[in-house]
Amino acid sequence: MIKFNYHSHTTYCDGINTMEEMVESAIEKGLKYYGISSHAPVPFETDWTMPSDKLESYLAEVDRIKGKYGDRINIFKGLEIDYIPGIGAMHIDRGIIEGLDYIVGSVHYLAHFDNGVMWTVDYNRDELEQGIKESFGGNTREAVEFYYKCVGDMALELKPDILGHLDLIKKSNSGNYFFDEKEKWYVDAIMDCLGKIKEGGSIVEVNSGGKARGYTTEYYPSDWIISEMIKVDIPMTVSGDSHTVEGVDYEFEEMLEKLRELGCEKVKLLTENGWEDMDIREVL
Repeated sequence: MIKFNYHSHTTYCDGINTMEEMVESAIEKGLKYYGISSHAPVPFETDWTMPSDKLESYLAEVDRIKGKYGDRINIFKGLEIDYIPGIGAMHIDRGIIEGLDYIVGSVHYLAHFDNGVMWTVDYNRDELEQGIKESFGGNTREAVEFYYKCVGDMALELKPDILGHLDLIKKSNSGNYFFDEKEKWYVDAIMDCLGKIKEGGSIVEVNSGGKARGYTTEYYPSDWIISEMIKVDIPMTVSGDSHTVEGVDYEFEEMLEKLRELGCEKVKLLTENGWEDMDIREVL
């Protein structure tokens, strides 16, 4: 088995373990390829992204870790960069991005509360409900369609190597609290988004992070979305979105088996030679 994970976090952002602890765990769990992708700074105060004044030391620490452990595991330097409505990804210097091995692009923030504070789709149900009420007049459909528009715009503008947790907005939707994924408008929003992703060329991750932390009972994205991506040949990889050492390889094999069951034959791996297609049977 060839194990890998390109979506991981550290104490530089909202991760629980240090960079060194995460890499040592990856080695212990037998990973061959490991990417470090802490949340990049955003242009306003948060308690979960990397502070701007820590970015330089973060990049230096990845280089140090690469030097220390590079003979035991292939380590890649990345960032998870937020695409923010009205800002895009302009808050991150292009020179920084060009110095990375890869980037994960994600949409967390959707709009502002009445008090001017930006809110995210993945904090909890109460925040999402309040945000929809204050920013979209309580119109859930409008909010969800705007979310997927932002994801699609990110795919075309930022063109991240990996597109993170595509349907993150479902995180607080257990019991169809906000919407039903079978509704035509929701399916249409997804399909429009997938068209932009296909055009932009990003790799979409199948992400076990929601399950690992007890937020969801399934992966991001939902099975039916994975099936639609297979139909239009959108490349995929699997990742842990790991915030703890325990999550470094969470359900790695199960994610690959899920992809194979749904008809996916290949996944993307970042190797010493760059991004490569690999047959799932060879990975397993």
